[in-house]
Amino acid sequence: MKKIPTLLLTSVMLLGLPAAVLGQDDHAGHNHAKPAANAAAQPPAEPAPERGPMVWSEPDFAAIAEMMIGSWQTTAPVAQADDPTQTAKVVMSIAPANLTELPDTLYIETARSDSIETPYRAAFLQLYRRQGELRMRTLEIRAPGASINDLLIGLWAAPEFIPDIPREAMIATLDLAFTKVGDAWVGQTPYPYPTAVGGAVEMTSQMKIEEDTIETADRGYAADGSVVWGSSAGDHYTFERIDSPYTVDRRENGLVVITLRDNTDSDPFSEGDRVAFQYSGWLTTGRMFDTSRRQNGKPLSYTAPGNLIPGWMMATEGMSNGDWRKFIVPSEIGYGDKSAARGAIPPNSTLVFEAECVSVQPGFTQPNLITKPAGGGGDGHEGHDH
Repeated sequence: MKKIPTLLLTSVMLLGLPAAVLGQDDHAGHNHAKPAANAAAQPPAEPAPERGPMVWSEPDFAAIAEMMIGSWQTTAPVAQADDPTQTAKVVMSIAPANLTELPDTLYIETARSDSIETPYRAAFLQLYRRQGELRMRTLEIRAPGASINDLLIGLWAAPEFIPDIPREAMIATLDLAFTKVGDAWVGQTPYPYPTAVGGAVEMTSQMKIEEDTIETADRGYAADGSVVWGSSAGDHYTFERIDSPYTVDRRENGLVVITLRDNTDSDPFSEGDRVAFQYSGWLTTGRMFDTSRRQNGKPLSYTAPGNLIPGWMMATEGMSNGDWRKFIVPSEIGYGDKSAARGAIPPNSTLVFEAECVSVQPGFTQPNLITKPAGGGGDGHEGHDH
């Protein structure tokens, strides 16, 4: 039985990311209902610079990207690497990533079909030429635990909000050299790459891209040349194009809501219910300004509809216990032209939130007090009121 490929990571020392990319702990002193309540008490964060439209620099790059963009699923279940008795189909979703320092780049997420919202791999694929040869380079965030990774989840469904991550924040893992064979593009690693994953000492990768299928074959080899993980020689994983596993709601006021998980077994919360959310918030630069998830922090809890910024209230409307959404809030329905979070949120900022509904208590009749999430090291969210 095939196993889900292990993450392809080279054995390198992980270097620090720039502060704006790592998403420093800027979640103290928020007051989300009163944007002007916390005037800048620290150097304000810089707003995200404007980027031009995504343009592919070569027709071949555009052709490959057009064939790959979308969502794909394996034609057969794949055994899990940690438990071969458990199987699941694998879904990968691919979108353009408009990165200033990495032109001609795609963003890819790979997940089990039964847990799309928690991908086990996220990477970038850059198309470039080396001495005339067309190559695809895989890159990953240098710091696996950086908050930018959580921000990226699901943004393939609204790729214009993928932050402009600098080249120094990435680590290259391998290259595939591509040639065109008929209507397909066929790529393989130009040589085995060293690895320490899963008992292998080196690995290879292959890919074949067609209009409606993508075939991949990743293999790890022991010192004696035997295959220790991945597909066997001559075998591969086949992905077929599928409809997007996420729904995206783009509204006239600029709000964008991506449904990561929809629990159809529970009723949506309504006015008067006590509702609780685990959540995180970022600027579009990738800088995290707030989270309830640090050190098992308490969720944001309030009696609906709450006293919150309009964008939050609009985006969470209709959620039930277990639902999980990511949403992009333009400044007009966020904090407007005021700074917030002691300067961590500049005026006129577009915000990105992920919010997971973790509790709904029907008919809560207590006063509408907001229980503030506890961040790292005590109540780091003093003054919050989304």
